[in-house]
Amino acid sequence: MSIRGYKWSVGILASIVLLLAWLCFSFYRERVWAAFISFECETTDQYAASANDPEDLARNVHFLQIYYQDHSRALEHSKLHRVVERDYQHSLTSGVVAFRRITTNDLGGDIDVWLKKYYAGN
Repeated sequence: MSIRGYKWSVGILASIVLLLAWLCFSFYRERVWAAFISFECETTDQYAASANDPEDLARNVHFLQIYYQDHSRALEHSKLHRVVERDYQHSLTSGVVAFRRITTNDLGGDIDVWLKKYYAGN
């Protein structure tokens, strides 16, 4: 093989290595974002299970909503997005259940109605 053939081979191999490195980095970044969002969902679930004050619970749920809206964009075209979305929806449902337990009110299943009533930042 000539020198030109070796140059082409090295160029193609270098391109493949760079592509694989980029894919690994992208997947790692997605996993990190998914872990951060999942941690916040888990924290909100734990707080909802032991909450006694509807205003504090509303503050935590509102923080989760803002955090999810800001950080889930990094996962929009990822397969992890569905998993994180399910975890997020479960946390919101836990919040509604906790609001019903704490306040003995029933404002429905929409978390925004509960936040409108109990979150002072609105």
